[in-house]
Amino acid sequence: FDLSVSLCVSVSLCLSLSHCVSPPEDVPNIALLGSGGGERAAVGMLGSLHQLKKDDMLGSLLYMCGVSGTTWCMSSLYSDPDWSLNNRCVEVIKKMKGPMVDLKKVVDWLIMREDSDQDFSLTDFWGVFTACYFMNEVSVWFMCVCLHVCLCLSVCLYVSFSASVEQFSPTVLTVGVWFEMTPHESGFSGLGAFVPTSCLRSRFKGRTLIEKRKEMDMVLLQGICGSAFADTKENIAEVAKKIWGLFEGKPQCIALVSLQGKYSIFWIVLIFFLLLIEWKWGTTSNFLFKIKDARVPESMASNEKIHLVDAALKINSPYPPVLRTSRKVDLIISLDFSEDPFETVFSAKKYADELKLPFPPVNEDIRKEKDHPQDCYVFEGRRPEEPTIMHMPLFNLRNCHGVW
Repeated sequence: FDLSVSLCVSVSLCLSLSHCVSPPEDVPNIALLGSGGGERAAVGMLGSLHQLKKDDMLGSLLYMCGVSGTTWCMSSLYSDPDWSLNNRCVEVIKKMKGPMVDLKKVVDWLIMREDSDQDFSLTDFWGVFTACYFMNEVSVWFMCVCLHVCLCLSVCLYVSFSASVEQFSPTVLTVGVWFEMTPHESGFSGLGAFVPTSCLRSRFKGRTLIEKRKEMDMVLLQGICGSAFADTKENIAEVAKKIWGLFEGKPQCIALVSLQGKYSIFWIVLIFFLLLIEWKWGTTSNFLFKIKDARVPESMASNEKIHLVDAALKINSPYPPVLRTSRKVDLIISLDFSEDPFETVFSAKKYADELKLPFPPVNEDIRKEKDHPQDCYVFEGRRPEEPTIMHMPLFNLRNCHGVW
């Protein structure tokens, strides 16, 4: 996978290959962003990380953030607590090229989730579909297994409090709906309100933990991060077709039919279509429920449940977490796997302008290069608080020679 030569020269030589000892405050904070883009993004992110490791540049990163398809790659790579990037890359590629996961594992996972009685939704079906159809791996590791990794992993999500998000004012909508998950903590980026990730799905009331629940595993995380279909009920037929494709025409279904009680194939069909009618996605407990804090809008504190969905529905790159001023990011390396190579950076600039967050100027003229982008664009920060952005489209004139 061909990463930009500009990146290799400007970052690798200055940072990774340097043996100079510098005070911590003089070391730049570097964030790597991976955009959405389904399986294309998952493979692209995998190749990018492999190349960064090969060039001894991975150690230069402080943050790595993903959204949608890139999180499928991240969750697969980091699902092993004793991970080695080179080994995991080979394993993930081998699994992606191999046969689909045994259907029994699909059913066992769904039974386990439904038995837990913890906000079962269409996201569970979509998660196991993603795990089986794209990544070919049902990983039940929890995100907290990544705590030992010397890199802050962040997953960007979008929050809906009801069927009509438009009820909220633009300011609340912008600040209160961006959600991030890391191995350490999860919460609302714009509000600075977080809870330990191990407690994310637990029930809270007025800051008090009233019921500890099991943490979200990687399968469910993949379902949430790829739930772009949750945007509108118009996608109901497509969702039904894709998920049901897991079971249709499979010889294993004959054996499943013989199972007794609610664990038969008929139980799975019934639960799936009931959830499809309700169009229930990403349901989880709201840890801000009944909280008394002037910074938390009443419209957020009054909802016991929130619905986590794919942030790519709004911005197809995880800029909100790294634009938090408390992160003090100096350099953002943006890997873009989108169909439109510039949509993400302009959407991020609009988001930053609305919240008055530091963001470098982006020349509108680059939109003309949409169909033939360069391999790397640098948007330089003008002030110390403004990050510099290195934006790299996956398909570009350098590695595709003008044909894609």
